Amino acid sequence: MTDTQASTATMIQDQATESPAAPGAPAPDPQAPGTTYDRSWGAEDDAPPTGGGRTVTIPDIPYRRLTGFALVGIAGLLVLFLLYLAAFTPLTQSRNQQRLANTLKGEPLTVYKLVNGHVPPEGSAVAILQIPRIGLDKVVVTGTSAADLMNGPGLMPGSSLPGSTGNSVIAGRRVTFGAPFGALGSLRPGDKIHVVDGAGSFTYKVTRVHEVGIGQKDVVLPTVDSRITLVTSNSSLVTSGRLVVQGSLVGHAVVVPDNTVSVPSYDLGLSGDPAAGGLAALWSFLTIAFLVAAAFAVWKIRRPWLIYLFAAPVVLMCGLFACESVARALPATF
Repeated sequence: MTDTQASTATMIQDQATESPAAPGAPAPDPQAPGTTYDRSWGAEDDAPPTGGGRTVTIPDIPYRRLTGFALVGIAGLLVLFLLYLAAFTPLTQSRNQQRLANTLKGEPLTVYKLVNGHVPPEGSAVAILQIPRIGLDKVVVTGTSAADLMNGPGLMPGSSLPGSTGNSVIAGRRVTFGAPFGALGSLRPGDKIHVVDGAGSFTYKVTRVHEVGIGQKDVVLPTVDSRITLVTSNSSLVTSGRLVVQGSLVGHAVVVPDNTVSVPSYDLGLSGDPAAGGLAALWSFLTIAFLVAAAFAVWKIRRPWLIYLFAAPVVLMCGLFACESVARALPATF
């Protein structure tokens, strides 16, 4: 073949390549190598877009990174909760005890008028409990709810006032919020329990230390003798019953107006705040949601220091609220 013939064949081949497809010929395969285009709004599913369409841009969201931040948030909540129980709750109880002690300054008979049948409102100081063997010296409040026992040991509503005839039931926490009853199990028969309230100063002698399981005879029921019953959780890990210390009054009981009511039927020390579980779930979700949102903002705005400055206090606040709600949901004497 001559040079002229070769040049002519090359030109014909190039023209055939550049010419549009003949009518009826199949459309080029969009997936074929070398064929690229963006799919536009209004275009057919099986046809390439025509001019004038709007290209949809899907952001490349780092799903794996955001999922990792969510897992880090869950782990951080667990660590924060353990720190809250170990460090924050004792400080909270110590502060509350100091506040309650200040309310007892002066003459208790004048302040509370217990001898006239006037009982302080729930959460207020009602007595001072001292157990020399375990070094306990705490202000007792009125009430045994989860919130009441965050302040210190609580006198059960409906039980007798210490020093009077009947069963004086005082509950306290074993692990959290300073663990005022943490060493209750080390008491032995014969140990002394001192109580000071608006009716006077009284001493009890320990008669029995035992555990009470669910379904056994309730130790918080009223009695005809003068006794004190200290109640806490029976375990520092899994609460399945109550650790009980009972003592009898040394000396004669005082006479105070009868202001007792029927003892509640719930298992004392085995239930927490029923509404706290939902709040704990809500605050935990908000904590993780704010953390993931902060991570997304850092990826999007590219100003980490500004995001951290505003997000850190919010995440920490939500985390602390979550921890407090979980603590309220735990058994009241845990």
